[in-house]
Amino acid sequence: MTGLDGWGVDARMSELEATMWRGDKHPVNSTQGGVLDVLAGTPAWEDVVRLHESALARYPRFRQRVVAPALPVGPPVWVVDEQFDLQYHLRRVRLPAPGDRRQLLELTQALQNTPLDRSRPPWTATFIEGLEGGRSAYFAVVQHCLMDGQALVQLLNDLHHRRPDGVAAGRPSVSASRRDGAVGVAVQHALSGVRNLPERSRALAGDLAGTVAAGPLRGARFARSLGRVLAPPPVRSTALLRGATRARWRHLVLDVPLDELRAAARAADASVNDAYVAAILGGLRRHHERRSAAIDDITVAMPVSVRREGEAGGNRFAAAFVSGPAGEPDPARRIAELRAQVRRARAEPALDVFSLVLPLVNRAPTPVLRTLFTAMQDRADLTVSNVPGPPEPVRFGGPAVDELVFFGALAGSPITTVLCSHAGRCTIGVTCDGGAFPDLATLEQDLRDGLAEVVALGAA
Repeated sequence: MTGLDGWGVDARMSELEATMWRGDKHPVNSTQGGVLDVLAGTPAWEDVVRLHESALARYPRFRQRVVAPALPVGPPVWVVDEQFDLQYHLRRVRLPAPGDRRQLLELTQALQNTPLDRSRPPWTATFIEGLEGGRSAYFAVVQHCLMDGQALVQLLNDLHHRRPDGVAAGRPSVSASRRDGAVGVAVQHALSGVRNLPERSRALAGDLAGTVAAGPLRGARFARSLGRVLAPPPVRSTALLRGATRARWRHLVLDVPLDELRAAARAADASVNDAYVAAILGGLRRHHERRSAAIDDITVAMPVSVRREGEAGGNRFAAAFVSGPAGEPDPARRIAELRAQVRRARAEPALDVFSLVLPLVNRAPTPVLRTLFTAMQDRADLTVSNVPGPPEPVRFGGPAVDELVFFGALAGSPITTVLCSHAGRCTIGVTCDGGAFPDLATLEQDLRDGLAEVVALGAA
């Protein structure tokens, strides 16, 4: 048994996963993310196929599709896709010469902007040959209901340490006994949801009542926290960000040595995450100035992991919304203001309140749930995430992985950034709306300058 033997074994979606699946409306309010490996060489196609066959044997979740009940009386379930075809999910393409970075990112943004087939297992992977210098790349697109960033890192850490000839023996799928009764399984879970609804309602009421019963001060504190968590931060979106359609996704990649970002964080008495987000805010301030657009505080959405040690797979996070001091020109003060905001958000007693109410919200008809989900997501001007990758060099099918880049979805905001650390370097994958940011070259330069002014704090 390994730490990943529990990865993706639940036949039933969690309430958070059910919300993301049912609330998804690609591309304008999507939960469809991407991960990119840039490889130092080009493995044989046969080796890439064998790696996937090994992964499918070890992680049967990727052979499973989603079946939702006809009425929203329970979460969707995972069932084996009897028509699963690896040739559909795993593709092979070659870039035309010269195979440069911009060509690669134009391909990845097009792949991530293409909606996944909801009747199949919700993922695709593309092996990309023809990069300059004899290199290649691998790009996977996954629906967020499959896993969050931490779970994806768990998976990649395992797969990056496997050889193409080391095909793992398969372990039985948790849904193997249900292959012939997918609809029946969905109905069974739906009926179970109906039977358990009174109990869950009582549990929710009990949790809230328990908080109040713990004392008037604690109850009042929770109530005030609940108001702050449910209400959007008191800031207004900028004219540049307001009204973005999120219909055309564009990709950028920034990079910085991890030691330099750590030094900047230490100099500002902050975390690496604080320094990174402050750098993005500084870049956005520069970009607004370049375009003669005003900017002050903006609403930043960030996931806060609630994953317990040893938990494998799935989605384990709560969403926090903070006022990001994008208008502050001094990077040290910007980091300090952001750090205070993030600490207050993480300390909110009601931070994870959505885990209590989702069992009730998910019983609403899909149009109602989608409206609620969109309203919550649309509060953000910027979405940020931080995914710690493997600290040591890793390989994919033989060649070393030179870069590991995560691209988030545009789930409610016109720009999403994801920091990933790997082997002493950090990449920042940027997904942005092509309507709000029509000139990618100037946006990239402004974000790089914002990163440089933060890094300079550590060199002072």
